[in-house]
Amino acid sequence: MSGWSVWKRVGRVAGATAGLMMLTHCGMAEEAAAPGPAPEERTSKQEAALESCQQVTRDMEFRVTVSEDAYAVEAEPAATHEGGDLLLVDGSPRMEAYLRVSVDPEILQNVTLTRTRLRLYAVDGSTDGPALYRAGSNWSADTLTWNNRPARVGGALGDLGAVGSHTEVEYDVSSVVTGAGTYDFALIPTGGNGVDFASSERSALEPQLILTLSWTFCERRGTGGDLAWTWARGGANEQGFSAMATHPGGGFVAAARYYGSAHFGGQTFTTNHALALMRYGANGAHQWSRVYVPGSADIQVHPSALAVTPLGNILMVGSYMGAPDFGEGPLPRTEPFAYALFIAKFSPNGNVVWARGFIPSREGGDAKAVARGLATDANGSLIVTGHFGGLLNLGGEALRSSEDLSHSGMFLAKFSWEGEHLWSLAVPAGINGSDTWGWDVAAHADGRIFVGGEAGAGRLGAINGRTPFVAAYNPEGTLLWSRALNGPVGYANSLTPMPGGGVAFAGRFEGSFSFAGSTITSQHGTEPWPGIDGMLGVLSPAGGDIWAKGLGDTGFEDADGLASDPAGNLSVLVHTNGPVDLGGGELGHPVQYTYAVVRFTSSGAHRWSRLLDSRIEAPQLRVSADGSTVLGGQFRHAIIVDGVSHVPADRWPDLLFLKFGP
Repeated sequence: MSGWSVWKRVGRVAGATAGLMMLTHCGMAEEAAAPGPAPEERTSKQEAALESCQQVTRDMEFRVTVSEDAYAVEAEPAATHEGGDLLLVDGSPRMEAYLRVSVDPEILQNVTLTRTRLRLYAVDGSTDGPALYRAGSNWSADTLTWNNRPARVGGALGDLGAVGSHTEVEYDVSSVVTGAGTYDFALIPTGGNGVDFASSERSALEPQLILTLSWTFCERRGTGGDLAWTWARGGANEQGFSAMATHPGGGFVAAARYYGSAHFGGQTFTTNHALALMRYGANGAHQWSRVYVPGSADIQVHPSALAVTPLGNILMVGSYMGAPDFGEGPLPRTEPFAYALFIAKFSPNGNVVWARGFIPSREGGDAKAVARGLATDANGSLIVTGHFGGLLNLGGEALRSSEDLSHSGMFLAKFSWEGEHLWSLAVPAGINGSDTWGWDVAAHADGRIFVGGEAGAGRLGAINGRTPFVAAYNPEGTLLWSRALNGPVGYANSLTPMPGGGVAFAGRFEGSFSFAGSTITSQHGTEPWPGIDGMLGVLSPAGGDIWAKGLGDTGFEDADGLASDPAGNLSVLVHTNGPVDLGGGELGHPVQYTYAVVRFTSSGAHRWSRLLDSRIEAPQLRVSADGSTVLGGQFRHAIIVDGVSHVPADRWPDLLFLKFGP
């Protein structure tokens, strides 16, 4: 399997009730005031500090989906009923349903299994629900019939009474599911009024085995990173977190999408809109929120990045479908179900100033343009990068993604504070059709522009395809230098300027590369886990190597966000699928997908690192002027952060914002 596949464990983390046990934690290096040399070897004092940690003990729900399910009908004794989206259980005509679920032993490493429940979703209810039994293992979903259905094993594990339509039901199976293994169950009718359950074909409602696990692990290492505040926003219905940016006046702005209604801290919005923009203070308190673009089936707006100018104006880039109107007239209409690129500017209080839309083209269709990174400069310019396929005209000459337009190239463009095109350029796909993507962009105080991403072979110094790179351009768009990390495949997806004119980068890689006289190699785990690690490094103003390091262990890690304070201290968001040592000692659980935040000095010395609650989704990270780390994201199940718990208003996602001290 490719190392770039999306890896999936047996289970998925769900909502949980959590408790914390706080222990002493260790002291580490202090903040640095300016860039320095490469990190030195750990001292004996630091080595001793790695042995301690802040532990937590939590109860967590781990969901394991069924591997097979089907039902059998007495009146059709030789017929199979597998692959549909329902499991039917009825007494007249008689129907029985069968399910199989496997618990991977890796899930139970270093945990205590305290309870197990089989959860099903009733699409059509009954006055008398079925009983649940253990079943024999001599069956498969694609061949199950009434004639060959397995025998029941033992007595009933549970018997439901009345079951409402469109409700969840549960059977407690703690007496039989006591450890790793494969378990077979039968749903047997006890009355003539049947129940229709959702099957495994309905992924949002599929049957699940809910494991309640108690586990103790290191959640935090080092000194600093105390929780300053946390806020949940959104209320009833669905809200999705999109992007955030710090504000030069303190606090931050955030963009979200919502369906139905929303409450972001001010008024409650009851009319469906495709976009919301909010401003919060340094303490997370709501200052204002606004909504734009009435939602409909054929109009979509998906912000991908925000930036705030020195005067407090808000810049936004993203994708759109249809012809959305932000308030200054509709954008150019796309073809049905096709997406285009937009840029927009809002005043400091959220009024729309201007918006522009750009539709890519390619003969035969299937053109694309995706905005990924956004920056601004001292003049309030909008600087955007991303990737595109086909032709893309951003106001100057049409850009070509590749010679034959069949592969993706990077675009970089600069617009004035009034939204006028200043310049745009493309770095096309490399030789042999290897794509070139821009992932992030940052602007230095002197006007230079840094871009990070992945380069195709022969582009920006890359020898092979999918090579991580960082490049610098002058304010007029002329390439100054590029640094390709030749050897691995990967990308630099986050950039931040450093004091003195350099730039820090973060991303992920698989393989080895040379940097500042050292070789940095990703760590490979056992199959099927690839050797994908996060990376972090700093380049000089001229593109020379200063220092770099890998972030990760033998599982999967990805540095998914990077930000710096005025002294150059760095906060990094790392996605991990298991235990990880980010410089202060191991954190985490063997099979838990989650995010971690790690704080480094400007020279790369570990200051603190901590895990986020695994049920926080799609987080983004920023750093305020005082060195605090601010995160935004969303959650759809109960979460807890340093003893502060939040429960969503309903089963749909709410927004979450939190702040950790320096």
